[in-house]
Amino acid sequence: MLTLAALVILPLSDASATSPGFQSASVCVQCHPAIHKAWAASEHATAFTSAEFQIPYDRIRQDNPSRALTCEQCHNPMRFLLAKGDPRADIFSQEGIGCDFCHSVESVNSTGPWPRYRAIPGIKFGPQGGNPANKAHVTQFSRLHITSEFCAGCHEFRNEYGVPILTTVSEWEQSFYRGEQVHCQYCHLPQLFDARFIDQKKQKGPVDHGMVGGHSPGRLAHAIPLKATLAYSGDEAHLSITLKNETVGHKTPSGLPMHKIRLISTIYDARGNAMSRREELFERLIGDGAGRPLEKPEQVFLEGREVLKDNRIGPKETRVINQRFPLAGVVPASALIKLTYERPVVDNPPETRIIEMPISELTVPAKAESAKIRFLLVALIAIALIGAIIALKNRD
Repeated sequence: MLTLAALVILPLSDASATSPGFQSASVCVQCHPAIHKAWAASEHATAFTSAEFQIPYDRIRQDNPSRALTCEQCHNPMRFLLAKGDPRADIFSQEGIGCDFCHSVESVNSTGPWPRYRAIPGIKFGPQGGNPANKAHVTQFSRLHITSEFCAGCHEFRNEYGVPILTTVSEWEQSFYRGEQVHCQYCHLPQLFDARFIDQKKQKGPVDHGMVGGHSPGRLAHAIPLKATLAYSGDEAHLSITLKNETVGHKTPSGLPMHKIRLISTIYDARGNAMSRREELFERLIGDGAGRPLEKPEQVFLEGREVLKDNRIGPKETRVINQRFPLAGVVPASALIKLTYERPVVDNPPETRIIEMPISELTVPAKAESAKIRFLLVALIAIALIGAIIALKNRD
């Protein structure tokens, strides 16, 4: 997921003037074409060049160029690893978060104000051990690359006011999944744990480097299953909706606070006419310190001073939403419930376009509440109360 997160990348002091150990993805593709193809279609590859980043980045750069450098720490990280004046800087900027950045990272220092990466040029760190027969480059096993700690450098961020803006990794840390040692890569690089894609003898590894998440319709379709019932009695209908964050290892939605999930429920009569509609947003709102929500990405990251709202659905959490609809003498026939993921696309003012991606959709028939069942329930409650009164009198 694209972020405006900040981190400080520590270049090695002994790097040469041209940093020969770092290579462009155009070199990697010669031996790893399938991996390169998957990466090139990912949001990591366009982290610096996409309009979603460039528009708010340009606003920051025009206002305060020094603050814009903070954004590049995650979106153009090779800039801070290359020696000053290295002519390849422009090439690496077009690759965003490229092959050699991730596979040169040796450690993450999370004790400072921001997560900090340390990279070593010339060694390719990853989930497999070294292969002496590999003449192209030195490879070395890295446990870091199969843990969530590796992702925290860019997917966890507090701004200068101490406000948590990106909280994906800390959400995972508080979840069931951390206790089970299910890290980010298990969902976002699943082939890493699939024996069909691993061949230690041939030093083959996972091909899929797309790292798909909330921007993937296929991934969203399995994220939050829906259940619902619609009952009516007299002049009121009752819709009960159950949502469960079944397969996501962090809160949903996560990443940029501008991302939202919208629940839309509509009840219909027997002719298919809409009778009533309800909406509910699951979101995390960042405010300016005076109770006003911030909407533009650059404002959220640089000016956010408070969390106004956070009603997102946590990992493995079940959320029950009860909605009541007044009836004007018309009997409902069904209810349509839709759950959509909303991702803003940053356009020029005055508006931001919203991309809506479906998560779940469910239609349920209406059922009349039985008067007989209601009578029995009332009767049972009355009997229980009478029994309690008699017991108290006998005690006295």
